[in-house]
Amino acid sequence: MEEIGWESEYDYNLFLKIEDVRMMYDHICYSIKMWPGSPARPAEEQEYLLKLKMQLFAMLADYTLENG
Repeated sequence: MEEIGWESEYDYNLFLKIEDVRMMYDHICYSIKMWPGSPARPAEEQEYLLKLKMQLFAMLADYTLENG
C-alpha cells in the first residue's frame, strides 16, 4: 500500500446544524482575538483562521437570508 504524504490534498463534506456553525464561528472569533502572534504561532495560522471565519460567516448569512 502506497503512503500518502502530507502534501496531498483531500476534500471532505461535513454536515452541520446551524447551531454548530454558530458555535464554530464564535470559537474562531475567540481564537483570532486570543491569537498570540508570530513567532509563537505560524503567521499562516492567522490567515487560515481569518479565511475560516469568513466562510463560516457566509454560511450564517446564507442561513439568515433563506430563513429570515
